[in-house]
Parts: sequence; C-alpha cells; structure tokens
Amino acid sequence: MQTELAILFLVLGYLIGSISVSRLVARIAAPNVDLTKVKMIDQGKNEDYYLSNVGATTASVALGPKVGGIIAVLDILKGLIPTLVVRLVYPGQPYVLFLGGAIVGGHIWSVYHRFKGGGGISPSLGVFLAIDPLGTLAANVIAMFLGMVVFREYLLAMTLGTWLMIPWLWISQGHWGYGLFAFLINLMLILAMIPDVSRYVRARKMGVVDTANAMESIPMGSMMNKMMAKMGLAKKDKVEPGSTGDSLE
Repeated sequence: MQTELAILFLVLGYLIGSISVSRLVARIAAPNVDLTKVKMIDQGKNEDYYLSNVGATTASVALGPKVGGIIAVLDILKGLIPTLVVRLVYPGQPYVLFLGGAIVGGHIWSVYHRFKGGGGISPSLGVFLAIDPLGTLAANVIAMFLGMVVFREYLLAMTLGTWLMIPWLWISQGHWGYGLFAFLINLMLILAMIPDVSRYVRARKMGVVDTANAMESIPMGSMMNKMMAKMGLAKKDKVEPGSTGDSLE
C-alpha cells in the first residue's frame, strides 16, 4: 500500500461525502425550504425541536417521502459508486476502506456546510454494498426481521445491519482490518445519531412512540414497513397522535 494513495483517497472520499445531496435536491424541489430549520415534536417533552441532521429523513419530513426516498437512493449511490470504482481499480488493496470511511465521515460532517450533514446510514449502506453486496443485503434483512418482527424495536431494525457487518467483513474478507473499518463506521453513525436517538429512547420509555409509526417517518423505514406488510409479518401497533421518529439518514 502506498501512503500517498491512501491519503489521496481519504481526502477525495471526504470531499465527495461532504456533498449534501439533500440540500441540492431541496434547492431544486423547494428553493424556499431551509432543511436546517425543520421541526418535529419531542414526545418525551411534548415540545418542538429542530432535527439535528440534514439528510434524507429531514427532507422527507419537510418535502414528503418521495423526495426523501430519492435523496436516500442518491446518498446510497454516493457511497456505492466511488467505493466500487476504487475496489475494481485496486483489487485486494485497502484503499477502498480509506475512501469509503471518508465518504461516510464527510456526509456526517460536511466541510461545505460548517460540518453539519446527515446521519450517515444511506452512504454507509452504499459503501458496504460496494465491498460485500451479499453480506450487506443479508445483514440488513436479518436486522429488519429481528427489529420489526421479533423485538419490534425501530432502532434495532435501523442500526443492527451495520453492526452485523463487523464480524461479517472480518470473516468474509479474511482480515481484521475490515472488521475494524466496519466498527469505525458504526462509531461515526453513533456520534451522528446521539441527539435524535436520545429523544427516541425517552419517548419510547414514556410509551408515546410505536415501531411502525416511527419507521414511517423515514424513507428506508417506510420501505421496510411496506415489505413486511406484503409478507404478512408486520403487525399494526397502536399509533399515538403526533408520534415521531428520529433523523438517521
């Protein structure tokens, strides 16, 4: 491995990840909407709060689930395409890890927007797909089943997939470095989600947020609900008025 190339891909990945797809799409779809000032209701305190991240979830709340879904797909591609290109050009080399990790970091802490970006789930999914598509799909299907059917816990359904990638990549790629890479990705996601997750946990303890309703608040969650409903696995929980999820995309 050449140190110069590793540094190059770190910088390049960070600059690519820092491109805020949600802001670009919002500027086209609704120029008058400011995604940094989107409010939701904190059911734990019964008061409004601004979403801490600017990504597909925030866009979905402000502009509707279709626009949010488009942004989520574009964010996935933002992680997938550059990482896949580097993986194909430098097979067997760790440059893909430097690039992919930097893309997720740039998405969360965008240099173009005063280090305020999205939650990182979508680009991290794209990065994992580029490295190991089969493992990524399997991990997320397992996470969805455990989170929505077995434990009926929204956070588990949304986050377990990336955690399962730690042992999977370590084993499938045959090197501990891939497991460490997946762990660092998850660490960044945790740091990005702390404010919103704390609100969600507080609301869950008070019994004012249910899994199905929370999942509907974000594009990926809405897709999961529809898939589970078609398979006859999703059960309808009682939905409390004004229940909300958190900003993870």
